[in-house]
Amino acid sequence: MFSTFLKLVYRHSHTARWWHNERLWPHARIERDAMGAIQRFTWRGRHVPLARRAELQRLRRLPCHIIASGPSIAEIDYEALPMHHVMGVNGAIALSAHAPVKFDYYCILDAGFVRQRPDLARRIVARDLVLFVTPVVLARLLEKFPTSAFGCRFYLVDDIFKRGFEAARTTSMLRGDAQVAASASFLSDESQIGFSFDIDNGFFHGGTVAYFALQVATWLGFTEMYMHGLDLRDASQTPRFYETMQTRAPTRLDAEFATLIEPSFRHAAKVLRARGVRVENLSPTSALGEDIFAKVDWRSLRRRNLSLVVPDEALPVAAVEHVAVDTLSTLRPTGTHGRA
Repeated sequence: MFSTFLKLVYRHSHTARWWHNERLWPHARIERDAMGAIQRFTWRGRHVPLARRAELQRLRRLPCHIIASGPSIAEIDYEALPMHHVMGVNGAIALSAHAPVKFDYYCILDAGFVRQRPDLARRIVARDLVLFVTPVVLARLLEKFPTSAFGCRFYLVDDIFKRGFEAARTTSMLRGDAQVAASASFLSDESQIGFSFDIDNGFFHGGTVAYFALQVATWLGFTEMYMHGLDLRDASQTPRFYETMQTRAPTRLDAEFATLIEPSFRHAAKVLRARGVRVENLSPTSALGEDIFAKVDWRSLRRRNLSLVVPDEALPVAAVEHVAVDTLSTLRPTGTHGRA
C-alpha cells in the first residue's frame, strides 16, 4: 500500500534511466528517454500504454476550449456553442451529464481530486481522450480502478522544479540547463513563476490546474484558446459548478491568487502574445483582469462561424517546428481541488 517504501535504485542505459524511491508507489516503475521525458510506465509489472509526443503535437487551426470549474460555466449554453477541441480539468467532466460536450484532452494534477471525487475520476478515465497526469496521479488512478475502467490514454508530465523521484531544482539550476532554458520563460532570474512551451521538460504549477492546461494546449500546437470557468474569485466560499456548499472541496486559490496565480497568468499572457497565440476568457466575473486575457461573451464565438470550419485541420509536427511567428499570428482558427 501507500505506506510501503522502496529505497532509491537507479540504472543508467544509453537511452533511459529507471527510478524508484519512497515517493513512488511500490508497484510503479518509470523509464525516461535520453532527454529526460517520461517514455514508459510500468504498474505491477505490466506496461501501461502512453500517448506519444509525435502523435499529439500539431499546428491546429481550430481553437481549443479549456473548461475549468468556476460557477460561470452554468451561464454558457453548450448545446449552442460549437467546439471542435475541448480540454477539461478536474471536475469539468460533470458538464457532460447535462450538455453534449466531448472532451478530447484532460488534465489532473492533484491526486487528492481522485481520492475526493472517485465518481468523477472514473468518468474521466473511461472516456476516449488523452489524459495528462503526473506519475503520482497515474499511480493513484491505477490503484483505484480496475483495468476494465480505462478507455483513455495517458501522457505523463513532471513539475519543472521537482521531476518525479529526483531532487528538487532551483530556478538558477533550471536556467543553467540549456534544454530547459530554450523552452521555458521565467518571470525573472530568481522567480519560480514561468511558462513552459515544452511540457516534456516540465510544467509550471501556477497555483491552478487551469494554468497547467494552458501550457499543455500551447504544447499541443493550439494558437487560439478560450478559457471557460476561470473565475478564481472567492473560491473558498463559492462552490465549483458541480458542487454545493455542503460538498465543496477545499482550495488554496484565494490564498495564492495574488502571489502566484495572477502573476503566472499575467506572465503567460505576455509570452503567448509575443508568439502570436490568442487566449480569451469566457468568464465575465473572472478575477483576472482584461489586461491579462480579453473577456468575451460566449455568444460572440457563434458569430465567428466556428462551426463552419472542417475540423480535420492538423498539420504535421514538422510544420509546428518550422512555422514562423509571423505566420502563427495570422492563424485565426475558427478551480480546482487543493493546490491544483
